[in-house]
Amino acid sequence: MWLNFKTDDTSGSLGFKVSYEEIDQGSCGDPGIPAYGKREGAGFRHGDRLYFECLPAFELVGKKNITCQKNNQWSAKKPSCVFSCFFNFTTPSGVLLSPNYPQEYGNNMHCVWLIITNPESRINLAFNDLSMEKQFDFLSIKDGGKAESPILGTFSGDALPPPITTSAHVARLEFLTDHTYTNRGFNITFTTFRHNECPDPGVPVNGKRFGESLQLGSSISFLCEEGFVKTHGSQTISCILKDGNVVWDNAVPRCEAPCGGDLKAPSGIILSPGWPELYKEALNCEWIIEAPPGYPIKIIFDKFRTEVNYDVLEVRDGRFPSSPLIGSYQGTQVPQFLISTSNFLYLHFSTDKSHSDIGFRIRYETLQLQSDHCVDPGIPVNGQRHGNDFYVGALVTFSCEAGYTLSDTEPLECEPNFQWSRPLPSCDALCGGYIQGNTGTILSPGFPDFYPHNLNCTWIIETSHGKGVQFSFHTFHLESPHDHLLVTENGSFSQPLWRLTGSTLPPPLSAGLFGNYTAQIRFLSDFSVSYEGFNITFSEYDLEPCEDPGIPLYSTRKGLQYGVGDSLIFSCFPGYRLEGPARVVCLGGRRRVWSSPLPRCVAECGSSVTGMQGVLLSPNYPGYYGNNHECIYSIQTQPGKGIQLRARDFRLEEDDVLRVFDGSNNKARLLGVFTGNELLDTMLNSTSSSMWLEFISNADNTSKGFELHFSSFELVKCEDPGVPQFGYKREDKGHFAGSTVTYDCDPGYTLKGPEVLTCLRGERRAWDSPLPLCVAECGGAIMEEPSGRILSPGYPAPYEHNLHCMYR
Repeated sequence: MWLNFKTDDTSGSLGFKVSYEEIDQGSCGDPGIPAYGKREGAGFRHGDRLYFECLPAFELVGKKNITCQKNNQWSAKKPSCVFSCFFNFTTPSGVLLSPNYPQEYGNNMHCVWLIITNPESRINLAFNDLSMEKQFDFLSIKDGGKAESPILGTFSGDALPPPITTSAHVARLEFLTDHTYTNRGFNITFTTFRHNECPDPGVPVNGKRFGESLQLGSSISFLCEEGFVKTHGSQTISCILKDGNVVWDNAVPRCEAPCGGDLKAPSGIILSPGWPELYKEALNCEWIIEAPPGYPIKIIFDKFRTEVNYDVLEVRDGRFPSSPLIGSYQGTQVPQFLISTSNFLYLHFSTDKSHSDIGFRIRYETLQLQSDHCVDPGIPVNGQRHGNDFYVGALVTFSCEAGYTLSDTEPLECEPNFQWSRPLPSCDALCGGYIQGNTGTILSPGFPDFYPHNLNCTWIIETSHGKGVQFSFHTFHLESPHDHLLVTENGSFSQPLWRLTGSTLPPPLSAGLFGNYTAQIRFLSDFSVSYEGFNITFSEYDLEPCEDPGIPLYSTRKGLQYGVGDSLIFSCFPGYRLEGPARVVCLGGRRRVWSSPLPRCVAECGSSVTGMQGVLLSPNYPGYYGNNHECIYSIQTQPGKGIQLRARDFRLEEDDVLRVFDGSNNKARLLGVFTGNELLDTMLNSTSSSMWLEFISNADNTSKGFELHFSSFELVKCEDPGVPQFGYKREDKGHFAGSTVTYDCDPGYTLKGPEVLTCLRGERRAWDSPLPLCVAECGGAIMEEPSGRILSPGYPAPYEHNLHCMYR
């Protein structure tokens, strides 16, 4: 069976209540018995028949009998019994109802009922319920059976009248309605009594009666039940003769739950005003419970249910509104009991002007402190207590059920004065939070009571690396569409994965699919209607891994895990260049993929390499190189080191050549030109820290190319050339092949020989010229200097004979 209930976007109504039961094959199920009716027959099998009739004063609406058919359906609906619009009652007591009560009566009705009893009796009518359209729908009660009999009262609206008593043994009731609005109608109980008796006063609601005699001169007493007080009438009434009629001298008392009071009894009950019905609107009630000095007070919550967010009971540890707050309670979440630390407790109950509920029933009692231990501190709602030792110095701790947070984690200690060191903590469903773990529970604030208004709560859920998060919904009821729950996995709620509202229980939802191990939930409520909210559990689960992407040719890979969030790192063999990202990550989502395609390792046309060793490859090696290549390779190693080049593989087509130069460009000394397999088994050494290679292929056939390995080695240096006497090195660039040293002389001396010496290349290092000399000459041209020095020939040695020196 499938039921589908749809509503529009306008007004709502009471709704429906449906009961269901399993039925056997070949059966129609029990159709029930009409209210105020009877049924004959007990079989529900195919072909069985049931017969219905109504109680006196009720009329049958529908079929008098129904048959169970082969399609497992009754031949007609169960009939109903509607109170007749015309009836004569002759019983000593009974109930008189408006037609269709407690449903709405019809329009344009004119009903007449007569109550006829023994001539020596009178009739008393007591109103149990009255609700009619005011001023237009009326009930008239007449003292007699005729239309012109005296009217005892005419009633409309919903004000409950006092009991009505006739002077004779017949009463006439007339009910008239107009063509517009209808309402619930009325429910009246009638009884009969003798002329020398008073009518039965009944028993007040929430009260007791003492005395049964109704005779003239007798008395009856009443007492309100515990928690209720007399707000109307008299505690004792007497049956008297007044104006020729036998009547009660006072009204029956009314017992109601008071709004506040000072309570000094050793025990008692506090009820919400209106109990056991719904409490009243706009209440502001204060109760002060007082015990003898030194005696604490314990209150026990037998029943508690108020409107969440608006109707609140405060309990304070003292006698004043400013005393320390023990707790503020609403909804249904209250502890088993509370205990004061003093001999006073202050309770304040406030309600708004809208909805109400059943309220509360609270018992209180005075406690006598024990001489060796503290009283039981209780257990928080939705929590547990750890420790049952209440002696001085004992500690008790508390924890909460899944989804709730303890308001105070400090333990309670029983102090030497036999009082606990701290109040009992509470377990609260908080607005948002950070939750870490492989399982957990998320509750709407205040759960299972209605959530507050104007909420903006965010929960962040973090699970293990590479795991996803699955949410399961156990309770879900939000105001649609104004209150909603957003679920995302990237922290952005502008485009959430899901937006949930209403009362349909969502299916399990998965988040964290992208491997960031987190999911986020945000709950938003507006300022108006609220409901019980949600109870969500989450658990982590393994995400499907990415497939093995493989390893590119001529490369190595680091990493063996392919789960969401795992990464792999690639690097190429020497001589190859990585084309594409070196690192790829397994991405989440509905379909597992790597963050990028696999990279490639390529042998390029030319390269510039710096290092102590390495590899040079021809384009596309070990595949064939292409035509018309002009590839340049440069090798640079540390100063003072040479480069040694060996061919591990060398296969060029005729007219395809590799030129090798002993330097940093093709202007350097040519070490050789190679084709075919000429470079195999050949070793080339540079005389400097640089080497230059040029590979040229023509438009004809190609071949495999080459794989060249290079390494560095220490070059043989030229010896230090020294410094000439009376001279100095102006610049020294080192003593390696190709490096130079520049000289100059002290003032007064002239350089004889090359100014610059160069370290020659080759197997044996040597300077290209001898060390120059600095000499004091005989005469010479002196440059136009503002100052200078003139030395005698050979100075500081003795000059020679027969000299003639001129200095200009």
